[in-house]
Amino acid sequence: MTSGFTLIELLIAMVVLAIAGIIVSTTVGNVASQTFTMERRLVAHWVAEDYLTRVRLTRRNGSEISEGRDIKRIDNGGRRWELRSEIKATNHPMVKRMELSVYEISPEGKAIGPLDSQSAFLGVHG
Repeated sequence: MTSGFTLIELLIAMVVLAIAGIIVSTTVGNVASQTFTMERRLVAHWVAEDYLTRVRLTRRNGSEISEGRDIKRIDNGGRRWELRSEIKATNHPMVKRMELSVYEISPEGKAIGPLDSQSAFLGVHG
C-alpha cells in the first residue's frame, strides 16, 4: 500500500484554499473601501470646519451677514471640494444660522456627497 493523497483529496484541498482566498481578498477589499470612505468624510469635515473658521474670522470686521444661498469651490487636501451654504434668519435678530454641505468634485466634474453637513450660528456683530 502506498501512502499519499488521492486526486480527490488534492482537489478538495485546492477548493478549500480557493474559498479561503476569496474570503480573505473580499474582506481586505471591504476594509480598503471603508478606509477610503472614512478618510474622505474626515477630510470633508476638515474642509467644512476650515470654511466656517474663515467665515467667522472674516466676520470680525462687523460686516453684515446677508441671507441666501452660496456655492464655493475650493482645493484642499489634494482634492477639489464644493461647499454649498445657506444663511437663514433665526428668532433672534442678531443671530443668523448657516447650513453648510460639503461635496467632493470628481475628476469628471460631478459632485459626490454630501460627505459632511454642519450647522453654525453667526452673530451679526462678530
